[in-house]
Amino acid sequence: MTTKLTVLVAGATGMLGTKIVSALLDKGNIDVRAMVRSLDDSKEENRQKKGAMKTKGATLIAGDLMQPETLLPACAGVDVVVSAIGNNEVTVPGQKNLIDAAKQQGVKRFIPSDYSVDYRKLDYGDNDNLDKRKEVFEYLQQSGLEYTLVLNGAFMEFITYMPLFDLKNQIFQYWGDGEMPLDLTTTDDTAKYVAEAVSDPDLANMALEVAGDTLTSKQLKAIYEGATGSKLTEKSLGSIAEMQAWITAKKASAKTLNEYVFHQYMYAMVSGKGKLDTIGNDRYPHIKPITVKQFLSKGNS
Repeated sequence: MTTKLTVLVAGATGMLGTKIVSALLDKGNIDVRAMVRSLDDSKEENRQKKGAMKTKGATLIAGDLMQPETLLPACAGVDVVVSAIGNNEVTVPGQKNLIDAAKQQGVKRFIPSDYSVDYRKLDYGDNDNLDKRKEVFEYLQQSGLEYTLVLNGAFMEFITYMPLFDLKNQIFQYWGDGEMPLDLTTTDDTAKYVAEAVSDPDLANMALEVAGDTLTSKQLKAIYEGATGSKLTEKSLGSIAEMQAWITAKKASAKTLNEYVFHQYMYAMVSGKGKLDTIGNDRYPHIKPITVKQFLSKGNS
């Protein structure tokens, strides 16, 4: 009889975290612990999420990434830790605390909160948010814990929020020649791949690269127009070098990260610097990720 795998999900009430918990439970052979900051919550939305996870079979466990002493009991008896926390001040110190607790409690594998382009190929300074992932990954490597990275390009749900789309003015804008392939995956499909990765022995100290679709900027425009019936005016914004110069200037004058960080992410994609090199969808043929055309045809625009 196969021993049930015990998986702890940090960030369990987040956009991706709830889907990872659900996908793990759907596997049917995994004991899922959903780590939440508090078992009591004043937010109705979070209470509903917790109730749904509990009803489906998850065990709720309290743990605060910034209070290391709470992470030791959360990690006790756990085989795999999956981190799904967002980009905030907790991203680096909180995940480092979680890595320390996982190592101390004998956790076998750690999946950090990546779910992005291949940030390992980027330089520090290319993307302020992905710099955090680089720092956590380096710490994870030094810890000696076995790890698996899950890289999915960009989330399809944010497709029309990308700097490529100026829907207010019905403009599609791009840098470079518009022919660099971009990797896009829904959060639902990303969660399904995470659920497979936790128990795949061949992914030890490896990255699982997946993509629901891979399209150039110009293909993306054509598919958007076909799926929505909207006609967008095409506009070239200049070369990749000019994009870098724009980001540098914007970063120097910006009051908030949001003024330029999405352009930094777009740079990683349209420059090809963060491109996924070894897309492994075929590893799990039973997962049929949805394409951009399918996603937009469902009215997700």
